[in-house]
Amino acid sequence: MNLISRLIQSFKDVIDNRVVLSAMVRRNTAGRYRSTYVGFAWHLLMPIMMTIVLYITFTAIRPRPLEDFWIYLAAGMFPITFISSSLRGRAVLGNANYLTKMKFPREIVVLSSVITDFLGVVFAYVFIIMVILLSGQYVNWWGAAMIPVELGLMFIFCLGCSYLVSTVTVFVRDLGYFMSVMMRLVFWITPTFFLVSEAKGLLKDIVWFNPFTYYVETFHDILYYGAFPHIEYLAASVLLAAVFFFVGAWVFFRYEKRFPEVLRWSRE
Repeated sequence: MNLISRLIQSFKDVIDNRVVLSAMVRRNTAGRYRSTYVGFAWHLLMPIMMTIVLYITFTAIRPRPLEDFWIYLAAGMFPITFISSSLRGRAVLGNANYLTKMKFPREIVVLSSVITDFLGVVFAYVFIIMVILLSGQYVNWWGAAMIPVELGLMFIFCLGCSYLVSTVTVFVRDLGYFMSVMMRLVFWITPTFFLVSEAKGLLKDIVWFNPFTYYVETFHDILYYGAFPHIEYLAASVLLAAVFFFVGAWVFFRYEKRFPEVLRWSRE
């Protein structure tokens, strides 16, 4: 079965098992905030609190010459957080009990993990847009219309990344720790705390080879600069999403049948 046929079959399997997918998303969020008073509400409150912290820090406490720098930070920080989560490679290992004891489409564990993190990002941007509108900032509505498109591309990119890293991590556990360290490095070489125009020399080359940059800069264009995003950024977002999704899916579907055996062996 070729990759396209397998993806079509995967889509049908996920639709048929949508109850399982929904249950796993609820389990992911419930488990994350177990023993708290407000439970799932923390998934919505966290981006709100982070945005408020950025506003207070870079407006009242440590203002930067760049006006409304908190919007610049918020617009870029949430994509970085979301993409970093998809590269932790814990989706399969974290669901070892289910994969070794139950029969269901294995891609659901990866999809549910990505959806869980994606919900927080969507709500974060809804809140940021509300604050921008309430504060009287200029909004380019043609640019704003591209937010759902870019979010969709980022979701596909992250799903591909999660397919790839989660699969390799089953066989090479060290990759998870390596990616954890690498994500901290990438966080600081992505134009989130600095303007892309400020990158000089080697850093400038690294920034433009960094796939995260194109997603972050698209949201900067829309939310901070109030402009329609650069076509180059959108094109790069489409290309990156397609490449990482197909590569990640190919690796995942090639090795998924070995998951139960390897996971059981590693626990003995």
